[in-house]
Amino acid sequence: MALYVPAGARTRRLVLIAAAAVVVGLVVGFLGGRASAPGLADEVHAVQGLAVDATTTLERIPIEYEQSVAGEGGESTDTITGAIERARSQLDDAFAAAIWLPDDASSGTDEAFDGLVGLVAEEAAPKEVEAAIEGVVGQIASVFGITATPAG
Repeated sequence: MALYVPAGARTRRLVLIAAAAVVVGLVVGFLGGRASAPGLADEVHAVQGLAVDATTTLERIPIEYEQSVAGEGGESTDTITGAIERARSQLDDAFAAAIWLPDDASSGTDEAFDGLVGLVAEEAAPKEVEAAIEGVVGQIASVFGITATPAG
């Protein structure tokens, strides 16, 4: 025996099934998008990576500076100053990306970079330049919450 289902009931059932499918699809899509979207921790880690790049650039300078002062290895004051400016640019990128830091967060490191450039221009003793670099690296580590390795 066949059951007769009126056309209105079939249409209503079809509309309810389609609506349920749309709601399930939206919920699954929303949850999938939230799970795969970068979070705050990912953003902080990326900014810390930029700060680490700046410290790595700085930590290479003492050996190059010592060679420059000794007239060895083809290093010059210009190459050292260029490396300092490259590190400063990398750090500027980190500060620009770290929107959670206050606008004046870079003031301490800016002054330290200026002092470092001055020491290089004066051809200060390598130990003095190395100490200044360690100070800059320490400030960067403190601001960005990274671990700085000793330069020497």
